[in-house]
Amino acid sequence: MMTKRGLLLSTVFVMLVILSACGSGNGNKPQAGNANSQQAEKQVTITFWHHYSTASPEEKTLTEKLIPEFEKQNPGIKVNAVAFPWDELHKKLQISGSGGEVPDVARLDIIWVPELQDSDLLVPLDEEFSDFNTVAQGLLAGPLSTAKVGDHYYGVPLNTNTKVLFWNKDMLQKSGVNQAPATMDEFFSAITAVKAQFPKGWGYGEPALQGWNVLPWIWSNGGDILSPDYTTADGYLNSQQTIDIISKLRTAYAAGEISGFKPGDVSVTEGHAQGSYAMMAEGPWSVAQFNTQFPDYKANMALFPAGSAGSVQVLGGEDLGVLSKDKKEESWKFVKFMVSESSQVEMGKIGQIPVNLAAMSNEEVQKIDYYPIFLEQLKTAKARPPVKSWPQIDNVLGDTMTRIFLTDKDVKAELDAAVVQINKLLQD
Repeated sequence: MMTKRGLLLSTVFVMLVILSACGSGNGNKPQAGNANSQQAEKQVTITFWHHYSTASPEEKTLTEKLIPEFEKQNPGIKVNAVAFPWDELHKKLQISGSGGEVPDVARLDIIWVPELQDSDLLVPLDEEFSDFNTVAQGLLAGPLSTAKVGDHYYGVPLNTNTKVLFWNKDMLQKSGVNQAPATMDEFFSAITAVKAQFPKGWGYGEPALQGWNVLPWIWSNGGDILSPDYTTADGYLNSQQTIDIISKLRTAYAAGEISGFKPGDVSVTEGHAQGSYAMMAEGPWSVAQFNTQFPDYKANMALFPAGSAGSVQVLGGEDLGVLSKDKKEESWKFVKFMVSESSQVEMGKIGQIPVNLAAMSNEEVQKIDYYPIFLEQLKTAKARPPVKSWPQIDNVLGDTMTRIFLTDKDVKAELDAAVVQINKLLQD
């Protein structure tokens, strides 16, 4: 039988055990702190280089909505988004191939993918990530193909686009043209009529003379830049179809019917809304710009004027590529988030045509009344040649067109000279 003294000692012993246990619990708190410290140490920052224009609706949506939401869903990952002008980003990525700074993820013009893959900068996503096929199945097949080089995918599409003909209804009607020109013959007649009615204006505004700008004219007229196997420009860039349409455009420029590509010219999109240019060929981002900067201007859109080969526009868009060597998983999570339905819907609202199939069917995207004309034009849009030297070829093309438009040099001779330069680039 336990005495009072024994009972007291037993009670004290139990209390000591309890206190000891409590003490051990308190002693674990620093360990919990260590776990938090370890979690903090695992905080990863990935760098995302892009070329959304600073303070544009796209950039604001990226930085104010999408990235905060991604970081909320992935508390261990931060995203440092850095904006560059389109051409500067391309140059920085080229330098990266020579040992320069490399971002973890980059928004790539689709024409850069073969070049950057050749420089061994891009991660082959289908080899690296087991769920790539699942992600790819939810994306539009055409845009997805722009990220494929050889047998592997080095990116996923972020958005797709093309251009349509914007026409200023007031300027055309005052010039005796009651609807958008459906054919090239109607187009050239219309810009002549506009110039007669608006001596200080222009029938058509073109902001540049590179492939993005001149290829639709060449393709629609039955010409081309390279052979179908991309091995030569001879017989294509200097074909009669190409010579004919470039000659017509130069004549229109000399008559003051086309402008916009020289330094100091009226900016094309702003000039179109303000009555300087009766027509222009631009993408869905222009509608967002009109809504923001010129809310009183109602944009009118039509298919690009058809030539002998139909209405053929250029396929545009951007891919997301992973360049990271040590943060691949975190980078891939961000890429997947950016092509998810919710992200694509947010970007879709401001003029970035989605590539996510579910987003295309989303009721908020379906409400966007100007998308149908672009989707129709996309049916006949063509991609620029998927060759690694395309950026250099594009420079040759731009320089050649500038000489043709700004001088009286022979068109065929200039195109023949360009063929020699381009073929050399194809062989390098």
